[in-house]
Amino acid sequence: MSHEYTLTELEQKICVTGAKMRHNSNRSAGIRNDKRAGQRSNKDVDVVGLAGELAVAKYLNLYPDLTIFVRKGGADLVTHTHKSIDVKTTFYDNGKLLAHCDKKYENIDIFVLVTDKFYPTVVIRGWAKKEQLVNDDKIGGIGHGKAYLMEQDELNPIDLLCFKSKSVNDKEIPKRYPDNSKDDLSGYRI
Repeated sequence: MSHEYTLTELEQKICVTGAKMRHNSNRSAGIRNDKRAGQRSNKDVDVVGLAGELAVAKYLNLYPDLTIFVRKGGADLVTHTHKSIDVKTTFYDNGKLLAHCDKKYENIDIFVLVTDKFYPTVVIRGWAKKEQLVNDDKIGGIGHGKAYLMEQDELNPIDLLCFKSKSVNDKEIPKRYPDNSKDDLSGYRI
């Protein structure tokens, strides 16, 4: 089961500004953009990549990594149980989750696939453990080399990666209202 998410205006500004800063930082350090999206600009790739990270962070209730320092590889997000997540975003609606065969992904536990529906809307398609994706059975061609590949229907539903509490201290959590006007959370300790 996938989850569609539309970024707010503020989140879009964060993506544009953060992508520009990351791009400048990484390129000045000699780290090339690993884009695979043919006609797309480096800016588009960076913006949509950060949009995917923000959407997954928000859905999983994680704080996104908004740092700008030079990086090559590593986790995009870290869960509350210290699992490292690499978010892979593609422009293709039917895109596959892919990881490069020449990388070790030593510090990654989970891969999440996000597709760009029509920016600022993205779709979280699902996830896979590193062992599910990074193995010889998943090697396939991508037109200019080989990669580990998983089809969307092979991915675990994103809901299986979430912890969604329905009760606290054996009390059912009441329905939340958007403006908080009717919320009554008295008596609930976390």
